[in-house]
Amino acid sequence: MKGLKKQKPLKPVYLIHGDRKMIEDALKRLKKRVSAQFDLDFNFDQFSGPDSSARDIIQAANTLPFMSEKRLVVVKEADKLSAEEILQIAKYAENPSQTTCLVLVAESVNKASRLYKAVEKDGEIAEYKLKDSPHVWIKTQFAGRGKLVSDSLARYLLHMVGPDLLRLSVEIEKISLYHTGDRIIDPIEIEPVVTRSFEISVFDLAGSIGERNIPKAIDVLHYLLQQKEPPLAILNLIARHFRLILRAKVWVDKGHDNKYLVEHLTGKEGKKLPYFAVAKYREQSYNFSTDELKKVFDRLLEADIALKSSPQPPESVLEELVIQLAL
Repeated sequence: MKGLKKQKPLKPVYLIHGDRKMIEDALKRLKKRVSAQFDLDFNFDQFSGPDSSARDIIQAANTLPFMSEKRLVVVKEADKLSAEEILQIAKYAENPSQTTCLVLVAESVNKASRLYKAVEKDGEIAEYKLKDSPHVWIKTQFAGRGKLVSDSLARYLLHMVGPDLLRLSVEIEKISLYHTGDRIIDPIEIEPVVTRSFEISVFDLAGSIGERNIPKAIDVLHYLLQQKEPPLAILNLIARHFRLILRAKVWVDKGHDNKYLVEHLTGKEGKKLPYFAVAKYREQSYNFSTDELKKVFDRLLEADIALKSSPQPPESVLEELVIQLAL
């Protein structure tokens, strides 16, 4: 029939990486496609890299399908397998079972690895990342739910939740269910429903400290504690936040521009930070002198020791820290 797009044959092995939300959507589409052609009731296995072994994964992939032509085997967090187990998976991928569709999901991939080259030769590799800006994606997601939102609201939601599309999609769904109207313009309208990310809350905490706004800083700290965030985790993220502020300050004082900061100011595991976050670190760096920032790390060390060895309640240790930093 004319007009119908013919689907490509299924590959025996896929390696997909990139954004979690886009990967989850891609997996749903693939499973729907496979289940439309083959019976997956007894022919589907899913593994998690940190909790699985290459032996079990390969055994599932080599198992013949039951009353069907294909099996589907999905391995999430495949990059969390040990180096030796990844090598075993790579050897399988060099000569994969043609009756199985093995899908390896990773946050990041090494293009020089044996696994990458094996999948590239006989399978398919796909990277899922945004083609548009996060703001455009947010507005598109709202539009798909019958909601028209302003640019300022999209920017505010991105600031509150962060760039993780999976978390953003959850918040967008909550907001869409909460608001019955078809237009949401003012960011204040979504504030009661949005769950701020841990990182953004600490960002706000550090910002309040930099503004010397003790009441606001204590409020944000109490919010974090009410969310059952571990005190040591809060302290560690505060420390990481101020390390980034210090780096930004040193580079700004040397005359480097925003482009340089975006290229060199990296977050967890060396990942580049979004532009809006880099701009915030630069902005907050103006609130402290270099000497003040050095004293901040002395206070953080004292708080770390107190949390690990003092009989003082953790909440009191963190409150005292926040007050000291904001004075």
